[in-house]
Amino acid sequence: MKVPHDWDWDSLTTLSVPFSQLRQQLGQLLGVDAGERNRASQLLYCEVANQGQLYSAAAACVDIIAEHVKAGGELSSDSIALLESILSARSPGLQVLVGGVLVDAAEYCRERTLDLLPGILRNANGEDFAFFREVCFLIPQLADSSDEVIRFLGSSVLRFEGELRRVSSEALKEAEEVVREGHMT
Repeated sequence: MKVPHDWDWDSLTTLSVPFSQLRQQLGQLLGVDAGERNRASQLLYCEVANQGQLYSAAAACVDIIAEHVKAGGELSSDSIALLESILSARSPGLQVLVGGVLVDAAEYCRERTLDLLPGILRNANGEDFAFFREVCFLIPQLADSSDEVIRFLGSSVLRFEGELRRVSSEALKEAEEVVREGHMT
C-alpha cells in the first residue's frame, strides 16, 4: 500500500483509535477477500466519517485509495461506500497538513475523489450490482463538479432495466437537484 504524502500519522484524528492502526484496515479494504473488505469498510467508516462527522484521517484514507487506483488497483463496492461516507460527512474548519500546506480536509477528499471519477464511472458498467449501486450513491455528491456525472446517470437510465434503472434514476434525480440547488435535501 503506497502512501503518497508524508502524513503526520499522530496528528490525524479518528473517532477512537490512532490512524496508524487503521492502515492495516485500509490494506484489507483494498484487498481481495470480500469479508475482510466489508469489515474494514465498516470500521473505517466508524473511525473517519462516523454519523456525518468527518475526521482528518479521512484525507489520508482517500489519498491511499487514490494511489491504489493510480497504481492499477481496482476498487470494490466497499471502497466506494467509504468514499461516499467521507464526502457526506462534515466538520467545518477541519484542516489537514498535506505536503507542508494546511488545506480544508473535506475539500481535499472531494478533489482526490474527483480525480478517481473517470475510472469509477468506467467500471460502473452494471455487471456488479453492488458496485453500481454504491457509485450511484457516491456521484450525486460530485454532481456540481462534473458534467460527466449527469451524462453517466442519464445514459444509465436509458441503458439499464429493472433495479439498475431504478437506482440510476434515483441518483440522477439527486444529481440534478445538486446542480439546480447546490445541495441535496
